[in-house]
Amino acid sequence: MENLDTRQKIIDAGLELYERGLVTRDFGCISGRISNDEFLITPSRMAYADMRPEDIVSVSINHLTYKGDAKPSSEIGIHAAVYKLHPGVSFSVHTHQNYATAFSVLGNDLSNLPEDKASLLGSTVPVSAYALSGTKSLQANVTGAMQRFLGSHAVLLKSHGTICFGPTLDDAFRNAFALEKLCEDRFEEETGCDAFRLYSPEEAEDRGLISYHKGPNGLNIFAKTEILKLFAEYGRDLELFTDDAAQLFGTKIRCLPKDADQKQILSALKVVPAVFIRDKGAVFYSPSREECEAAYMILQKNCLAAFLSEKKKQGEPLSVLLQVYEHSKYLRTHPRQK
Repeated sequence: MENLDTRQKIIDAGLELYERGLVTRDFGCISGRISNDEFLITPSRMAYADMRPEDIVSVSINHLTYKGDAKPSSEIGIHAAVYKLHPGVSFSVHTHQNYATAFSVLGNDLSNLPEDKASLLGSTVPVSAYALSGTKSLQANVTGAMQRFLGSHAVLLKSHGTICFGPTLDDAFRNAFALEKLCEDRFEEETGCDAFRLYSPEEAEDRGLISYHKGPNGLNIFAKTEILKLFAEYGRDLELFTDDAAQLFGTKIRCLPKDADQKQILSALKVVPAVFIRDKGAVFYSPSREECEAAYMILQKNCLAAFLSEKKKQGEPLSVLLQVYEHSKYLRTHPRQK
């Protein structure tokens, strides 16, 4: 098999993306250039743990055609854009990391970087205008953002995530982590609040902040992490700011009264896989543990984006039309079992 080493590097990178909290489930993607004309990329809708070298897809940089039976990630366009504009770049990682995604919602370039971050990311990290994932419009928007700051090694994708890149895979990862730390530090500077710790399910369970309850048709999770409890205390429905939140939840997350009984909670969870309980936390439901935990992680990130938007008085929720579209598209590819 050709390019076996690069294929394995991409698989290992996918596992690291997931383990380090830069993506949820099979979201995000990794690519590596193999020539002036081609790059390899992770396949569409396949868990990183299930990937094998033969699953990694070869894609034409200029034409976006691909070889083999496996379908490449829908985000091939933004990776191709990176390789076209940056001949010295060999690896790209597309992430949905928490703090950088929250800042993307504001729609502002990140400028005046401290020297240590500027040495890695460039003087400014641009944000691309919003477009549906996997579309030519998104590729064009990312291209335009990179052309404004060709010295940058990362781009924020509005209300979606990031793409970070570099000469080596280690460089691309280092830039993704540097961007996340930059955004976490800016969150504290610009809101006057300590950064929220967005715990993984395993971390939250170890700290007694999440509990699992098996039911006849699936799994319920009750979570009371700091940011989820804060939004439960607000006592109002939560708008959706990121497109992965729209995919899973539709148009908003309801907040039920604190004395809501089990029947009310289960009834609400038939519509969307998460609800807030006033002053207590959030409850999640899915037949699949993986889906349930993904909902937990994505809701925390949406809360972070909502908090930042409110504090900065910038950014706005996705339009209802866009939320409905994203949710419908998601249900077609990931049908919810009852």
